[in-house]
Amino acid sequence: MNSLEKRILIITMLGHSLCHINILIFAAALRPIQQSLGISLTQLTAIGTAGYLVYGLGALPAGFLATRTSAKRTLMLFFTGTASAALVTGLAKSLPLFSAGLVCLGFFSSFYHVSGLSLIAQSIRQRGKAMGLHGVAGSAGVALAPFIAGLILQFHNDWHLIYIVAAAPAALAALLLLFDHHIPDAHPEPVSGTHDQDQSAFPVRIFIMVLLIMGINGLVYRGFMTTLPIYIQEHIHFSGASRFTAGLVTTAILGIGMIGQYLGGHLSDRIRPVYLYLIIIVLSLPWMALMGVLHHVLFLAAAALFSLIHFSMQPVENHLIAALVPSRVVGSGYGWKFIVTFGVGSLATLMAGYISETISMSAVFLALSGLIFLCSLAALLISRLAE
Repeated sequence: MNSLEKRILIITMLGHSLCHINILIFAAALRPIQQSLGISLTQLTAIGTAGYLVYGLGALPAGFLATRTSAKRTLMLFFTGTASAALVTGLAKSLPLFSAGLVCLGFFSSFYHVSGLSLIAQSIRQRGKAMGLHGVAGSAGVALAPFIAGLILQFHNDWHLIYIVAAAPAALAALLLLFDHHIPDAHPEPVSGTHDQDQSAFPVRIFIMVLLIMGINGLVYRGFMTTLPIYIQEHIHFSGASRFTAGLVTTAILGIGMIGQYLGGHLSDRIRPVYLYLIIIVLSLPWMALMGVLHHVLFLAAAALFSLIHFSMQPVENHLIAALVPSRVVGSGYGWKFIVTFGVGSLATLMAGYISETISMSAVFLALSGLIFLCSLAALLISRLAE
């Protein structure tokens, strides 16, 4: 990679990590927020669902904005918007203000993926490798979210501080991007060798089916991320148990996903993404199902293996979109991807809260394994159409 490609990769990796931290600290601090606001788990997850919903819905206008202006400018909106929204959420003392802050945080977070991935798809030649490293940064954010929340709750016992702390790096990143004159403000032309798709033969049918699978996978991802931290807190017993210990274990499990992110990106440069996508979905199914029936150490082992396989899917998805969608509108392609992934996926938060309260938390994992089975069938059909 040349120096410009490295700068783009660094700022997008930072943004990807912060995006997931901002979104996932809600799940990691679910119980303390519930107790502080004095509402039921279903009511609180309904508020979370609203935040996750705009996280998905905002991706489409963000994609159009990145296409019409530039990915750099959209990325700047992400950093400044999330810093402001996280600060409002952290300072909130009432339910309406907390709800408004959380929804705004979800909305501005939706600007990240379309801008960051558009920069990579249009500007970096080794796209699969870059997508993999970008995914590793996202997984680092996913893994750090419960650790940061658990650490603050252990020593300060105030969920407000979690959001205030989260605002600081986003504000710093906005300043770094503002004064970085190497990344162009103008909409960049794609570099040679970064796009696979013949622009005159856009496979609309395959693209729509891929979006369907990504929407279902969004339910799986959000359901897993919402349920795992609280399940470990309440059902896995450690010596000297504490929120910090549970957060550390959750971080370790999600941190394994970083290996999967790198491997997925690495393999997508060597195996046709549409086939690799099918393989990963099928391999993830048994581990999610086992999480619904296993307990204690065996549950943690199954969760770790699911994390490894499931997170390897994300750079493959991003590579697949870049290969299917004409480069001039790739930002809009990512917009459609994330509106279904995060928009449909937002419903999993409410679903997980309802199933947990009416049946059990273990039943959530069994329900998610059923969704993965549907994805497997659809991915098999796409692989046949792509032959």
